[in-house]
Amino acid sequence: MQVCTCMKETRERILEAALKVFSRDGISGATTREIARVAKVNEVTLFRSFKNKNELLRQAVLGSASRYEQVFAEASLESTEDFRRTVRSYAQASANKLSENADLVRTFMGELNRHLKLWRSLFAEAAKSSRQKFIAYLKAGQKAGLVRADLDAETAADALTGMLLAGMLRSPLTDSFYTNKRYVETCVALFLKGIER
Repeated sequence: MQVCTCMKETRERILEAALKVFSRDGISGATTREIARVAKVNEVTLFRSFKNKNELLRQAVLGSASRYEQVFAEASLESTEDFRRTVRSYAQASANKLSENADLVRTFMGELNRHLKLWRSLFAEAAKSSRQKFIAYLKAGQKAGLVRADLDAETAADALTGMLLAGMLRSPLTDSFYTNKRYVETCVALFLKGIER
């Protein structure tokens, strides 16, 4: 049991180090040697857990993306207020995830054209589950009569995500004007105004 716990802790340390190094150095600049150094392990240990640098990046991105899907576990559509509460929770969890990974997201945006295929597959995979759950929730809201029937739920979900992403990217410039919390609340208010019946 002790060996298993130790291996899990080492793996987590490597993933945390990978996020730091990829965020700081980008895909091309990040090396497994540097990730191992930051994680305080040798490269052999790193390669026992991850077959290559791209797999390490994939696991690091997926691990950071899976933290907030519980929003829909107890989501209700009993009332307009239940619907609004769930959308607010989803938006705040998404904004928190973006803020926690701001450096990685900025690196992703900067390297998008150089590594388009890799980034597209990574971020599509990382966002897939929560995005699908949000789209399904919006469609259920349509059936419950809380959301406009003519709404394209997929586009609406991406529009909210886009607003939250823009807020995170602009935050170094706008922090003195308004808080992140106020920005998210405003995005949600605009979003709900546009989709509710």
